[in-house]
Amino acid sequence: MSSAAHSPQKIKLCEHVLLQHFGPIAARVGALLLRRGRLTIREIGRFLNQAPTRNNRGPTDPFSNNSATHSKSTLVSAPIAGASSSYDANDPNAPVPVPRLLIEQTIMILIQHGCAWHSSTDPDVADPSQEFFEININEVLLRLRFGRYIGIAEDELGGTAARIVKLVLQHGKLQASDIIQRVASEIDAQRQAASLVDQAHSNGDAPNGTTNGSHKRKLDALNDQSLSQSEVARQLTILLYRTYLRPSSVHQHVSPRDKEIKYEAKKRRELRGIPTPKDLQKIKEEVRAQIAEERDADWDSSATTVALGADGLAADHRETRRGLLRKQQSAIAVASAASKSKRAKTSSKDKKGKDKGKDKNDVNGAHASSTADGFDPADDFEIDPNVYLRVHFDRFDVHLRDETMIDAVREKYNNTAAQVFRHLIHAGDASTKKSVRDVRSAPISITTLAHKLPSDLSLQKGFDRRSFGKDKTSLPSRQEFLAEYCAIFSHSEDVSGKSKTSRLMAPASDSTTKTAGGSKVASSLTIEFSNVAERMRKDLLRNVVEEKFGTAAIRIMNILREKGKLEEKHISKLALVSISETRDLCSRLFHASLLGLQEVPKTKDRDPAKTFFLWFVDEAKCRAWLLDHLYQSLARLGQRRNEEMRKQMSLLRKVERSDVKMDTVGLLTEWERESWTRLQSVLQTLTVAEMRTEMDVFVMRDLAAGTYVKDERWSII
Repeated sequence: MSSAAHSPQKIKLCEHVLLQHFGPIAARVGALLLRRGRLTIREIGRFLNQAPTRNNRGPTDPFSNNSATHSKSTLVSAPIAGASSSYDANDPNAPVPVPRLLIEQTIMILIQHGCAWHSSTDPDVADPSQEFFEININEVLLRLRFGRYIGIAEDELGGTAARIVKLVLQHGKLQASDIIQRVASEIDAQRQAASLVDQAHSNGDAPNGTTNGSHKRKLDALNDQSLSQSEVARQLTILLYRTYLRPSSVHQHVSPRDKEIKYEAKKRRELRGIPTPKDLQKIKEEVRAQIAEERDADWDSSATTVALGADGLAADHRETRRGLLRKQQSAIAVASAASKSKRAKTSSKDKKGKDKGKDKNDVNGAHASSTADGFDPADDFEIDPNVYLRVHFDRFDVHLRDETMIDAVREKYNNTAAQVFRHLIHAGDASTKKSVRDVRSAPISITTLAHKLPSDLSLQKGFDRRSFGKDKTSLPSRQEFLAEYCAIFSHSEDVSGKSKTSRLMAPASDSTTKTAGGSKVASSLTIEFSNVAERMRKDLLRNVVEEKFGTAAIRIMNILREKGKLEEKHISKLALVSISETRDLCSRLFHASLLGLQEVPKTKDRDPAKTFFLWFVDEAKCRAWLLDHLYQSLARLGQRRNEEMRKQMSLLRKVERSDVKMDTVGLLTEWERESWTRLQSVLQTLTVAEMRTEMDVFVMRDLAAGTYVKDERWSII
């Protein structure tokens, strides 16, 4: 994809991420591909070794030593564009030539981590004699959330799962056997170090140096290693079963747009005559189904057909998973497991309410009851040691979506409503293949959920006590309280239907149940992720516009959203703003791409004096403007971090020494300790600002069919 498809702010942020994660050479290659578009290896080498100009310099390394005037840097003055020209080899600005082998290795690393695409070598899809490469810019920007992904894995599945996710993120993709071996070795090394520390702090007895004692320690080490490998293998199976990891295949590294174009061209050639619009639409649907089938084959190698659901996405009808092998069990073992599961479910009825609703092995509540009872469907499988795995970013984004929406409900209502909404979201996650692009959840039964709520959750705390009287015996039941929350979320009392685009939940059945207030609400509902996301996007845009342009600009934009296209004099009357201020604000918003202008001429000569100029709000441009603003903020925060670290580079090198880590107070002067404390405070502030800005990007770009999904729907699937 050429650079015309991405804004300069987005490209600049991508260059910064590549520099921080892969180093200067990868940043030069990435900057070249981002500005030039798809290139071959030969073209990349030719453009990299051009003479630099003022306009084609690449990103600069903040930690490089540029004190020498005539020293060559691998990144500073790196050419990324411009016409070919000859230059003097003794020129201090001349770039260091990058050999072809290093370029190929850099491209391989970017492809390994999913940050680059290559054109297919399949003759049915592309020309096999020429291979092009391009940057997957959205995959690069997702690297800003890697810390959150590791934290989610630790919170949901424990420390071993976090180690696995961190290892796979560091290497892009790995074979299952390598993951088990490396993580198990790391766990064993940590256990041995802990045991040595315990021995050092014991009563000082010397370790047994006899042959029998040494042999016993070796056996214990082997047993610990086998236990660690089995533990890692089980966690890896759970991660793959619950789609936190996904199998890696060859076609994932091919640009989806290339496949879409080639498949459409191939099907057009099969038609006779000139294709009609109906034929073209049918071809697009067939190509979409074919790409969905290829994507579905990543999870199930035996999948042959793909059914598209009502939302246009591939329906989930799989029973097996690629990379998972069903355990070979005898009939006696199967019967024993079934009886244990039945006994566990029976005994769980007596223990209801002791669990606070979130187990370490819970996945958004989808398997809460089974894992809490000691039975996990993933236990029926074992990992295939030969499968290559990568992190499924979309699955982790589901957790970010849930927490973001729960915070939005807490901000609008109260803490009790947020806790109820959390359980509603968990109950709506009926499938293990959840996506942040889902527009709505699965149907949620109020009756079923009322029996699964924890007993320590007081539903009546979210309401005014005077609403239900002083007699405790006449209080509504838990199901009626839950139905009342659902009625509030779904705006059930709105008979006009204007709240359909703003309600949190929507009815999914015709049957009704009684609420605590005495009204009726549907007994089964769905969570409308798209409505919640749309409201959050509008709130975010309103806050930014109000901060940059004032409250009058917000009034003007709200009026134009409600009324449509209006002239300046009508806007001035409705917004209670003078005509001069209205004209000034509209022109400023127009230059910021927040407003559009429609010309309606009165005469055929299109005389400006005889033309109506109508202002209107262009939602797509508004969101694009806000996204560019957020991208620019992220890039500047990264630059500020690099600058702060560059100023204290000597102190950072001293602090990283092992002896200084052991005795920071004794080996650092008072001035160095103050500088180190101040630097840590600044970096922490920048980290918090980056996290908040990145979450705003997540809301605007990724959440429930946002701008990112609409324009580039195949980029991270």
